[in-house]
Amino acid sequence: MFSHEGTALELLTLVFGVTGVLLIAWFFHHQYELRARKRVKKQHAHHKQATTQNH
Repeated sequence: MFSHEGTALELLTLVFGVTGVLLIAWFFHHQYELRARKRVKKQHAHHKQATTQNH
């Protein structure tokens, strides 16, 4: 159709590919952050129980 059609498709593929990789990276980072928060809450809860048992 147009002479630049191949280049445009390659550029769109590149943009969507990079966006997809960034979304996947963000998802794994988000999951890591959620797990890290849960661990911190468990440690705080465990620490509070330990201090109340010592008194």
